[in-house]
Amino acid sequence: MQAEAATAVTTDAERSRLVRSASTASVAVAALLVGLKTWAWFNTGSVSLLSSLADSLLDVAASLLTFWAVRFSLSPPDAEHRFGHGKSEGLAALLQALVISGSGVFVCFQAIDRLIRPVPIQAPAVGIGVVLVATVLSLALVAYQRWVAKRTGSVAIEGDSLHYGSDIAVNLSVAAAIALVTVTGWNAIDPLTGLAVALWIFYSSWQLGGRALDILLDREIPDADRDRIRAIALGHPDVRGVHDLRTRHGGANFIVQFHLDLERDTTLVRAHEIQDEIEDRIRAEYRGCEIIIHADPCGIAERRDSFEPGATAPLRAADTGR
Repeated sequence: MQAEAATAVTTDAERSRLVRSASTASVAVAALLVGLKTWAWFNTGSVSLLSSLADSLLDVAASLLTFWAVRFSLSPPDAEHRFGHGKSEGLAALLQALVISGSGVFVCFQAIDRLIRPVPIQAPAVGIGVVLVATVLSLALVAYQRWVAKRTGSVAIEGDSLHYGSDIAVNLSVAAAIALVTVTGWNAIDPLTGLAVALWIFYSSWQLGGRALDILLDREIPDADRDRIRAIALGHPDVRGVHDLRTRHGGANFIVQFHLDLERDTTLVRAHEIQDEIEDRIRAEYRGCEIIIHADPCGIAERRDSFEPGATAPLRAADTGR
């Protein structure tokens, strides 16, 4: 996604506008769905619809978190945050995961209670109609959020779109459950669907939480992107090797550092020029990437990171040739 976003958005102002609009749309849709589903639940008494309402209530909280996070993440670097505020998106995504898990627990309790004490669904047409309207609104929102996430690389917007994407499946299953109860008269279908929705909610929150922790705990960026960055550096005609490549997420951008192996007689001025040229090539594919490069003369013995190939042995001139 990072490389795609780099070619899609050309200015920080455009990224800011798109991210802000997507987070605002998320809050507005979530609030509208809560109103619709609350009215429908009062009219139907469906526990599966209640589970969808609970999810939408927490959607409001999650969307507000995203709304705050994307605005904070757009703040420029300052004296206390030299790498910017991008990780606030990861924090928001983690809080979203916790909130979503809470809704799953609530739905489980409601479904179990309804299995023990069955209650027939009232006005099923109202419930089905509201759920279908909610599905259409969610589809439109997800389509817009994914488009924005692809263009901007915002992990908070991407996480919000994944959440609403799961809501679509939830809404459709709730509509099917209400219809089946109406046709068959088997009331247990309703709470059983509620339990299935709860399991889906737990799965979605697990995925989102994992992505958030990857950002907050400085997990390495995807191997494909690491390999591409290494290839860009090695593609420079004056570079003889690359080692100690370290990467992490900075929110919507990558933070990258590595060592370059250059010929021993390379001047300081030329080494500086080579590093600038490589940085420009990397940023051409990974917009906003923060890059730190250290130049090493070939053949100098040094220890590498413990997870680098050949780390236990000193660097030799033969190791740096291409």
